[in-house]
Amino acid sequence: MSLMQFEGGCAISQPTHPPRLSTMRIWAGFPCLECCPLPLTPFNKPALSLTDQLQLMLTRGLTVTDQNAAIHYLRHIGYYRLSGYARPFQKGGTGPDCHHFKPGATFDRILDRYMFDRKLRLVVMDAIELIEIAIRSILSNSVSTRHGPHWYQNASLFNPQFNHGKFIEDIRNQIGHYSHNSNRRDIHIVHYYDKYTSPDMPPCWMIFESVSFGTISIAYKNLIPSEFDPICGTFGLSHGVLTSWLHSISYVRNICAHHGRLWNRECRIKPVVAKAYKAEMTPNDRVYAQLVVMQVLLRKIAPVNYWARGLIDLISAHSQIPLPSMGFPSDWTSRSIWN
Repeated sequence: MSLMQFEGGCAISQPTHPPRLSTMRIWAGFPCLECCPLPLTPFNKPALSLTDQLQLMLTRGLTVTDQNAAIHYLRHIGYYRLSGYARPFQKGGTGPDCHHFKPGATFDRILDRYMFDRKLRLVVMDAIELIEIAIRSILSNSVSTRHGPHWYQNASLFNPQFNHGKFIEDIRNQIGHYSHNSNRRDIHIVHYYDKYTSPDMPPCWMIFESVSFGTISIAYKNLIPSEFDPICGTFGLSHGVLTSWLHSISYVRNICAHHGRLWNRECRIKPVVAKAYKAEMTPNDRVYAQLVVMQVLLRKIAPVNYWARGLIDLISAHSQIPLPSMGFPSDWTSRSIWN
């Protein structure tokens, strides 16, 4: 893919087709109205070689101290991915110089943003792994000890408005229930179907090892109160707050799993602001609020852990990262939640 493909044109060409009307998209299960009509034009931007991509960046005012190293990173990271980290250093706007760089912009600073974001995703995934595993285990143990290992098949344990049939069908598809090809099933699922004739699906502790965290989150969200109350008590959070937090964690996990930009993202799935953490989670649409959610849960799951220390060390090692764009308060390291 080319540099020119990655950049939108600064000037709006005259439309050759009627303006596109507002359209409806679905994002994370919710409708999102696109209100701004956009003109449609033919795509006619050529592909550029790595050398030409670098030359274009130079003509736009970017300082590059080591051009061979820059070409290496353009080859192995790609201009499009780097362009997301370059935009804060560009003039922006709609003028013909919108992609030109501000004075003092360097390739090294853009690369530092990228490297920081990559390391941040790894730190976040470390926390999410612990949280995911804990939620799977707590949910499975809590309900199965009262209602047996196949409780998830009992529709009476879920909200009456919940589409339980669709939920079970989704689980069947994820575990390869209908497949006779063992390569499509996890080994413990293969073992169950090879050894047992009934029930027709494995116990919850096997199921919860194979389905997505989104499915786990949906199961918890739709339990009846008598079943979700003990789980809420484990974390000292209300059902609504914990449901929202699990949804937001699933959202962040998907960003990280697809190598998406995290550091200055405005999060579309926002965690509900718990009253006890209002000072830490306002605003709640930035990465900092998501990190607070993870820290609160980790302190319950693993009271002795060094995750916060790793986060602090990472940010200290990249001192040029503008923390306000991530929602960090200026005194965040001195706040008790991180001690």
